[in-house]
Amino acid sequence: MGNWYNNITTAGPEQADVAAWCVRHDRQAYLTPTRDGITVVFDREVDRAADPGELGDLALLASLELGCRVLASAVYDDDVLLLALYDGGKQIGEYNSAGESTLGATMLCRAFGVRGRAPLVWVVLNSPRLPLFLFESFRHRALMRALKQPRWAVASGYTYIRRGERPHDLDESELLHVDGGR
Repeated sequence: MGNWYNNITTAGPEQADVAAWCVRHDRQAYLTPTRDGITVVFDREVDRAADPGELGDLALLASLELGCRVLASAVYDDDVLLLALYDGGKQIGEYNSAGESTLGATMLCRAFGVRGRAPLVWVVLNSPRLPLFLFESFRHRALMRALKQPRWAVASGYTYIRRGERPHDLDESELLHVDGGR
């Protein structure tokens, strides 16, 4: 059985602002520290539901209320990578490693301020699964590297963290657990 995970990456707001937003919405989540404007949110309910629609709704709401770009990421059994980019409460595009996509390399590079890397991002998004990407979490890792983003969102979700499997390059003490209104 492969990786199953969901998370959202916010670009702009600080961890404290994202945590306050989670509390306002009664969300239980782990949050990474903010580095270079990036904070990753691992939401309990989204992780448990494993529903791309619920993940997208959360990302859309975060982008609207936090006034930032949000990248929703999901990997299902390491067979499919789903991405959706939101900005200011609007969906910019979606990517599906197993199907049709409206999210291109240029859009992702513009969103994360790495415009010169669009050809590399295009290769990552459009390469066939085999032989390069035996697992879709490998594609996700390559994409984060191409976008010059921390690998915290790769192969990590609320359930994994709860079991003690923290994101790559983070100490447990760096993760903030938000318990919503509970």
